[in-house]
Amino acid sequence: MDKRMFVMKMNKTLLALAVITSAFTMNAIAVEQKDVELKFDPSTVEIISVDQLESPHALKSEGGIEAFAAAGAWTKVVYNPSLYTAGQWYFGPLMSAPAGTSPSATVQNITWQWNIWNYNSNLTTYLCESTLSQCVNISGNFGAGANLSTVIPAIPANRSWRYAFYYAGSGTISPTLMGQNGSIAVTYQ
Repeated sequence: MDKRMFVMKMNKTLLALAVITSAFTMNAIAVEQKDVELKFDPSTVEIISVDQLESPHALKSEGGIEAFAAAGAWTKVVYNPSLYTAGQWYFGPLMSAPAGTSPSATVQNITWQWNIWNYNSNLTTYLCESTLSQCVNISGNFGAGANLSTVIPAIPANRSWRYAFYYAGSGTISPTLMGQNGSIAVTYQ
């Protein structure tokens, strides 16, 4: 194959990657806009401080987590939104339990890992169950785990979770806080 053919094939490959990346970005933007109608008032929510739980369990450096005894477990990974405007809430997509997860089982432990480009300490971050009535304050805590077995009321194992982000102030956030992957692992009994 001559050099020109090789360059043309490379250009086609790069174009295809650009189209795929654009489609993924537009999907992420659509996810951000879809959740605009959610209303979140932290004064009406039980905010669970990581400090009041038995202990936050640090993630192991090799990417694993401390072992938790449980009857079952599930994990999810999402792409969190980017934050453009201060003074408003942004929500990540729902991380839903798999079909068949028992509604009578309760969450024992949860681990999380999230990231955001251009992180700033003005950012408040919660990991909330889907009804937004119980949230764990994970501000600045990018990866850890917590024992939720003593939380009252108990959280059903089939409940979905989402990240909630708030940047204090008003106006445009500069530089934009660019959403990245967020994940959870839930164990239940």
